[in-house]
Amino acid sequence: MANAAPYQVGDKWTIDKDPDDKLWYVANVTAALTDGATTCASFEALPQGVTILEKGAPQGNLGGLLPVKLDGMGAANTESYCTFRVTCANGEQFDKTIYFNRVSN
Repeated sequence: MANAAPYQVGDKWTIDKDPDDKLWYVANVTAALTDGATTCASFEALPQGVTILEKGAPQGNLGGLLPVKLDGMGAANTESYCTFRVTCANGEQFDKTIYFNRVSN
């Protein structure tokens, strides 16, 4: 059974993903936006080993919840992840990456 919540493996935030699932995943960057005293103006989702089916608009407090609907995964021995490149209202940019651990339901 896939773990629905992200967890840390070393310095990487990871979430379990079945390659057959087509689900929404959300990066929460609210703390970084709060620390920078800014909001999210926009974001890009940069996938590796997963396919983006749909990208939602920033939501929540400060626009800190970044939703993308993902499908598939790369080969069993390759790293799969999605980097969220955030452009802040103050012009700054930062990245947050979520890694995926292959599981089968």
